Amino acid sequence: MRAKLVLLLALAALEAAPAGAQTLIGRFDKWEAIRGGSAQEPICFIAAVPAKSEGKIAKRGDAILMIGHFPKKKAFGQVQVKVGFALKKGARLELAVGAKSFKLVADGDSAYGENAKENGEIVAALKAGKTASATGLPANGAKIVDTYPLDGFAKALAAIDAACGRK
Repeated sequence: MRAKLVLLLALAALEAAPAGAQTLIGRFDKWEAIRGGSAQEPICFIAAVPAKSEGKIAKRGDAILMIGHFPKKKAFGQVQVKVGFALKKGARLELAVGAKSFKLVADGDSAYGENAKENGEIVAALKAGKTASATGLPANGAKIVDTYPLDGFAKALAAIDAACGRK
């Protein structure tokens, strides 16, 4: 499972930043912290896979919850949920953490926090929470709910804060 997670993270980082080596910063319970990109344009991110998934969809890809830092762009705490299936056009992915719920902007098989303010609110909720549930509607089929453990989230986030120079 861990090797699969590192591979997924490396692939996600390659999509999001310039080519460069991927370095595992550390494993923090259910979360992994990675530094990638290049010396001139580093990126750092943490990620976890769901502990539980409800609902079925044929040919589903991997699901992952990620938080990324892009220092050169001065973008920190970028939230992304990759669901592994095409989300219904026009639908939003719901990310629930405790009593708080966020509607993420869907794009293909992923959903994102809408802006820096919302990303900050989501990250704060994740730091304080025990689990996060992502509910998405596939283009065809019934809703899918993935539940992510938040054990180790705050420590993993602190590790990428240090690795990517976030103060």
